[in-house]
Amino acid sequence: MSRPRRLPAAVLPLLVLAGVLAGCGEGDTTDVAAAASSAAADPGSESEDADEDADADEDADADAEGQVQAGTPATVDCPAQATAVELPADFTAPLPEGTVVVDVEERSGERTVVTGVVPAAEPDVLAELQSAYPAAGLTLTEGETEDRDAESDFTGAGLTGRWGIRELDDCGSAATRIDVVVRKG
Repeated sequence: MSRPRRLPAAVLPLLVLAGVLAGCGEGDTTDVAAAASSAAADPGSESEDADEDADADEDADADAEGQVQAGTPATVDCPAQATAVELPADFTAPLPEGTVVVDVEERSGERTVVTGVVPAAEPDVLAELQSAYPAAGLTLTEGETEDRDAESDFTGAGLTGRWGIRELDDCGSAATRIDVVVRKG
């Protein structure tokens, strides 16, 4: 009898996330998809198996408690209601004008995960990022643009990272969520 194959630790959180997304209703600012894309593309994660195992354990524990843990907050408030947190002084990746930073997480491997909300439409935020990153000496590499969201990897100026944006459709006025993962070096 053959033994079943064990899934890599990074797959478990994505499967949990898919289950949560299947049960999401309308009318909230839940944005686990952007969180998942940011967390899944977290720079340096391939070389940090121990961190992946620890993160998978945390995700499994959070799932057992009915929470979603994907590296960034599952929900964000609209810009007018958002509570700002301080951005680290050494965080140099560009953020769109008017961004309210709502969460900052320092992770192993000199990685910083920043989540914010922007009082602007997703296409406008995308255009600003596509202009601001090259102006800051950062090269946008692989990415994807869809109807209501976009993401891109970037490198340069001593940084490697990924940003993801997603339209928030229930804020009453144009609003976009942004998640940025940056690693120095």
